[in-house]
Amino acid sequence: MRAGSMASLSRRHLLQLGAGTCLTLLSGCRSGLRSPRLLAASGTLPKAWLKQLPTPWELTSSQDSEFWPAEGGEPVDLVAMGDGWLSTVAPSRLRTLDASDLQQQLDAQARRFLEQLGPEQAARVLPVGVSPWVMLFRDGSSWAQAAKQDWTVLLDPALKGRVVLPASPRFVIDLADRIGGDAVLKRLRSQLLTMDDRQATSWLLKGNARVVVLPLQRCMTLLRQDPRLTAVLPDFGAPLHWTVLARPAETREPVPQAWIETAWRQPLSLALLREGWRSPVALTSAPESLPRPWRHLLMPPDATWQRCWSLPPVDDKDQKVLVERWQASTP
Repeated sequence: MRAGSMASLSRRHLLQLGAGTCLTLLSGCRSGLRSPRLLAASGTLPKAWLKQLPTPWELTSSQDSEFWPAEGGEPVDLVAMGDGWLSTVAPSRLRTLDASDLQQQLDAQARRFLEQLGPEQAARVLPVGVSPWVMLFRDGSSWAQAAKQDWTVLLDPALKGRVVLPASPRFVIDLADRIGGDAVLKRLRSQLLTMDDRQATSWLLKGNARVVVLPLQRCMTLLRQDPRLTAVLPDFGAPLHWTVLARPAETREPVPQAWIETAWRQPLSLALLREGWRSPVALTSAPESLPRPWRHLLMPPDATWQRCWSLPPVDDKDQKVLVERWQASTP
């Protein structure tokens, strides 16, 4: 009896020890795993979309100057960035998307954008949103009509020293070429108060500038709040600001396709469109629920939209030419 009781206790003790050991091992295995990470600088992706990032994905914020995962730092599985950063990332640092279902849904503008990148990089980059660059005026009734036609309004003598353009010589050169070439480049630079897209709205609201050039997605909140402000997308067309996703070469985590598609489908796509962030997929019709004062900005006529353009990548040879042109155009 006593020996049997001791044997029974021993067996129970061994079972408890075994169960505890299994739990410990499972816990250790689980702690060795990590959640997949999305790296995005503040403001790169709409907040309403980020709120729907599925479990177990985690968002990691970054400064613009450190948008790419640092060597030896925390591993990252997906990176969100503006298209201006693409020229700084070699295709060898990216993993193919393996998301043909998403790529096949892209509209004509998005496909043209990818074609400019070349086949190697196009297979590794997914455009997920686009916004046209627009002119944002403070008390701009004197210039609104001319701005509706094209970008030459920026050369108006009355705007001399009151224009803020993005801190990108490449952007300024491209815009000057669209207006009229080298002669225009020097004139355009002489109109500038500064080149500063980060603090552009501060320059505008404090009174130093009368017009700044920004992606529409950065203008919509201000347009609703400040009646002095007017945004114009010229019928001529405008440069496009693309938001893209890319996979670092080290990741094995698949792209969260269902989450991406939520931003391309109603109701979320319509909410994002109201904020100036347009899906890169074909739209069947212009939603009547768009705010009337800004409907022409959020959903311009198709002819205007097709005249918009993306800035192609620049190789070393082209970069040298651009530097020389920039230096020669110093006012």
